[in-house]
Amino acid sequence: MTKSRKTKQGALEIFLPYQKKWLEDRSPLKIIEKSRRCGISWTDASDAVLDAAPASGWSNTYYMSFNKDNCRQYIEDAGEWAKKLGYAVSEIEEKEEPLLDDPDKSITTYRIAFSSGAEIMGLPGVSRSLRSKQGNVVIDEAAFFDDLESVLQAAKALVIWGGRIRMISTHNGDDNPFNLLIKDIRAKKETEWSLHRITFRESIEQGLFKRICLTQGKKWTAKAEKEFVERIYRIYRDNPDEELDVIPRQSGGRYFGRALLDHATAKDGSFVIRRLECSDDFLRKSESVKDKAIEEFFGQEAAPVLGGIKNLVFAGNDFGRSGDLTTYWFSERTAATRLEVRLVVELKNVPFEQQQLFNDLTTDFLDERRTFGGMAIDSRGNGQQIGEHAALRHPGASIQVMETPAWYAKYGSELHGLLESGDFTVPDDETIKADFAIVTLKNGIPTVPALRLDDRDKKGKRHGDAAVAAMLCACAWRECGEDCPPTFQCAKKKTRKNF
Repeated sequence: MTKSRKTKQGALEIFLPYQKKWLEDRSPLKIIEKSRRCGISWTDASDAVLDAAPASGWSNTYYMSFNKDNCRQYIEDAGEWAKKLGYAVSEIEEKEEPLLDDPDKSITTYRIAFSSGAEIMGLPGVSRSLRSKQGNVVIDEAAFFDDLESVLQAAKALVIWGGRIRMISTHNGDDNPFNLLIKDIRAKKETEWSLHRITFRESIEQGLFKRICLTQGKKWTAKAEKEFVERIYRIYRDNPDEELDVIPRQSGGRYFGRALLDHATAKDGSFVIRRLECSDDFLRKSESVKDKAIEEFFGQEAAPVLGGIKNLVFAGNDFGRSGDLTTYWFSERTAATRLEVRLVVELKNVPFEQQQLFNDLTTDFLDERRTFGGMAIDSRGNGQQIGEHAALRHPGASIQVMETPAWYAKYGSELHGLLESGDFTVPDDETIKADFAIVTLKNGIPTVPALRLDDRDKKGKRHGDAAVAAMLCACAWRECGEDCPPTFQCAKKKTRKNF
């Protein structure tokens, strides 16, 4: 520790034990896996100041993040630390700097300068931004970099001349390069790194909530701390293991990883996606007008696709009304063990009666052509009426499903296996693939968390609708297959319209 650090030691007593441990570790390479908002980046900014301030022996620090706001925040924190510690520092400079290896491109940087001649600079998280730099490198939220390996390789060059690398991040999946490096450190395959870890509960035990109370002018009590912890876990209830307990999720938090979905992507032209959204005033129109609109949509958008399928069709119907979509997934059985997606239909804000009509139109249409293999219908809540009606209309071929953890365990893993073997295809559509991306593995069970993502038009929210419809399709295939052949009863019923 330098003399400058000793003279300022009294000002550093505000740090909590885990923060002090991070500062006291002067290893050339150090890394910390942490929970959210535990103050490590704020703490590290003080380290950058103490490195930059000495009149001699100073070091530059280059802070890198995938997020421009993070860069500015770190530089602002460093500026505040400099003032608290009594060092002269310039105002924050924000500017566009040309890249040495590509003068036609530039990067946004944030910078403060010290009277010593040193600087602390915030840089974007790309390797080329470190060209010509010398000093220490802080890689913050490393697990969220697009190309962490190349950034780390560029940063290592600075270590040759005495620089240090400090890597900070929450986790972003078990197979992320950040966690793979940590695994190698624990396995002694990487022996130069110093490894730190702090969970949310550990930070609370070491005084984080007391510090929060102090900064907010509130009185600390054990009861308030207990309620605070419980509230934070409720806020992060979709992913507390990774966000708070520092336990990385499988496959980047995704049960259906992107590589798996790309592997199972259908060929262009082999599928279509059709979407219908009804306005709020559609509900108040006459039944005949509403029915006609649904019949026209089916006849123009769905019937031509379904009518062109020669083999058995299996389908899943994930029900929604105004908040969530109703999503239909239709796959053709092209071989004994293979389902290929042919049509995905999304209904948004469609009234219950018209949803039932659309369901009747599709199943009757397929049944008349003797291509109706079966449909599994989400029958929770309001979907139960549609599921019950369909099961009575096509007994054995339309089945009601109450999705339970056991059901997700069975058909989530079933679908995963089919995708791996290439026996189930998905559309080449980013919106639909995003539905699969939110499915997580919790206690060994594929789970759709209480998470809503923006729809393609940013006007609505999605809740993994297509992924659940695909699981229902796989369920229909298994439960309405050879043991439950199609009933072909439409000729006995009065259909609403022929197509």
